[in-house]
Amino acid sequence: MFEPIQRQEIEDRIKEIEADQSLPHMVSERLSNPHSITSDTKTWYESSDTYWSRKVKSGITFPLSVEKNSLSRALRILDFMVKLMEARGHKFRKNENGFSVVQILDRELHFSMRNIGKYVENTESRYSFKDKVYTQDLCIQFYEDSWNRKEWKDTPYSKLEEKIIRVVAYAEVFAEHSCEYHKKIKEHWRLQRIEAEKIKEKERLIAEEKSKVQELFETAQRYDHIKKVENYLLDRKYHCIKNDIYNDDEQKYFDWGMQQVNKNNPLSDLTKDSSSDQNQ
Repeated sequence: MFEPIQRQEIEDRIKEIEADQSLPHMVSERLSNPHSITSDTKTWYESSDTYWSRKVKSGITFPLSVEKNSLSRALRILDFMVKLMEARGHKFRKNENGFSVVQILDRELHFSMRNIGKYVENTESRYSFKDKVYTQDLCIQFYEDSWNRKEWKDTPYSKLEEKIIRVVAYAEVFAEHSCEYHKKIKEHWRLQRIEAEKIKEKERLIAEEKSKVQELFETAQRYDHIKKVENYLLDRKYHCIKNDIYNDDEQKYFDWGMQQVNKNNPLSDLTKDSSSDQNQ
């Protein structure tokens, strides 16, 4: 993954956002004129009492895993975050897997909100174990990939509403770092492919050279064998003539043998190739 994001980068981006008077700067106390994403998320939430049964016909919604008594506050926080991000030029859409994401540059970022849970002792049971209960504290989770999650939540010292500008600032800086990182990765793999192609071409040339050498040796052996046959036929004819035993059968044998020599002589292939090129 890319280098850790420096705190100063986030602080500088926060100052940039806060200095822009055209942007919204705080969570409203009442949900008025909500963004369509906020309205669709509310419709989705109210479609069922259970998280996995909730559905919406269309539109972009963001996962809210909150208790009903936290819904109003969660929607106001979501509305501010969506409007601020949109004002900063970021896009909201469904990705190829059907999940709602915010697109910053060319990166797809996921957001969700939930109540923070905690475990408490169950005093009514005979056995010692803890029950999970949900507090009124809210938490926003952000991630690009499942392994690089970042969270902001209510604390005794500051409410989540006060951290939304920081959430947006972090998301922007993160997306910039992620873009740069993925550019480097793509360049790395591009160079790797070029290097692999060079190695492949080198191996191809070596194999081609090896094949040519093998063919050369085999052709030379073939030529040597043909020359031996030719010399045998000439010596046989000379021997027969010298001993006055050369007859029609020997002449036929000699002619047939020389035809085979000419037919199988590797040099004849050169003549054939030359004639073929001229005809073309």
